[in-house]
Amino acid sequence: MAQECPLSAPLTIKDTQSGFAGETGTVWTILPDCTYTVARQIGLQVLDPEKRGRLTPEQQSRLKELVSRMSSVRMPRELGGGPQVNARRVALSYGQTETVLTLAPSSRGPGTPAAAGGNDPAAALLELADQIKAMTAG
Repeated sequence: MAQECPLSAPLTIKDTQSGFAGETGTVWTILPDCTYTVARQIGLQVLDPEKRGRLTPEQQSRLKELVSRMSSVRMPRELGGGPQVNARRVALSYGQTETVLTLAPSSRGPGTPAAAGGNDPAAALLELADQIKAMTAG
C-alpha cells in the first residue's frame, strides 16, 4: 500500500559554514511528493543536485513523526549564539517556518546538543537535520 507523504510544502535543511568563500555547505530538500535532492552550496549559489531520490515508506513514516514534533515546538527565527567568525549554521525552511541555528565554528553541527529533547527548539532542529541527512545518505 502506498503511503502519502507527510509534507504540505518543501522542507529544506541547510548546513553551512562561513568562511573565505562566503557560506559553503550542503542543502537537503524534500518535496511534498517525498522526492529529495542533495546539493552543495558555495557562497550564494546552490549547485545542481549531486543526489536525487525518493524516501521509502519507512522514512516517510519517520519524517511524519519529526514534522509532528517540529510543529509542537515553537521555533524562533534565530537560535544559538550571536554573530561569530566562521560560524556554522543549520537552517530550516518549511512552510511558514524559517529558523537558523548558529553554532560555534568548532562544533560538529547536527548532533551536538541533540540529547536535550523535550520542547527544546535547537535539539528538535538538530534531530531533524540528522535524520534527513541519514535518510538521504544511502
